[in-house]
Amino acid sequence: MVLQVESASVAVLALGAAVAVAFCWYGIGELRLANRILRSRPDSVLDTTDGGRIELRGTARPVDDGRRCRAPLSDTPCLAYEYEIERYSSSKNGSNWSTIDADEGYVPFLLEDDSGNVLIEPPGADLRLETDNRITVDAGTEPPSTIARFIEDTDAIDDQATGSDRGILDRLTDSDRRFTERLLVPDEEVHVLGTARYDTTVSSAPGQVNAAVGVDEAAYADSRWLRLRHALFGDPFIISDSTERRLGLRAGAQGLLTLGIGALAAVIAVSWAL
Repeated sequence: MVLQVESASVAVLALGAAVAVAFCWYGIGELRLANRILRSRPDSVLDTTDGGRIELRGTARPVDDGRRCRAPLSDTPCLAYEYEIERYSSSKNGSNWSTIDADEGYVPFLLEDDSGNVLIEPPGADLRLETDNRITVDAGTEPPSTIARFIEDTDAIDDQATGSDRGILDRLTDSDRRFTERLLVPDEEVHVLGTARYDTTVSSAPGQVNAAVGVDEAAYADSRWLRLRHALFGDPFIISDSTERRLGLRAGAQGLLTLGIGALAAVIAVSWAL
């Protein structure tokens, strides 16, 4: 019996330690990001040809007039989007919104400042976009036509949300729904932190420098060790339409909150085990 209690205590301590380390690691990373954004000034587009870590702020431009994607919930032409579909549920234990589907999309675009423009390659980016559209649809009502069309055309949502042959629109009439969309549109101010590389093949637009900004190549290295090291210690790749101050303060608040959760997890685990 004593052995079982000790084993349970060790398991709780191990779980608490794992949770605490994960949350604290993420929190420290967000605090470092906040410090970097709030204390530094953005680089010039001309600096991207030197390669390495870069922070830019400028105006988002399409590579050409036809190079855009369409946001699935509003059918808006844009350069990048995020969306989330949530369902409201309630029980005797409380109520909450739960995510039933979320995704993002993007196309390569140009970031332009006073010195020129540079190609931004979004794959692998952490999109931190402001909310442009949020629609709440009450139970028993249909969503707007663009949203309804997207849901009916997306089999993955049907499978995840229903687990049956009924369509998601049929199932969701029993609960409130919330549809959120975040967009980066042409001519909008954009803030990018990433890794620049010198590349003579990407320059095609007037004023464009021979460089591109994207995720560090270590993220896709053949070596698992290099990929792990990048995941743990590598520079972030962030695309945001927030102001520098707002982006930095949000990262700082998220870091403090996550650190607090990690510390609380550690305290609870130790208290329970003892």
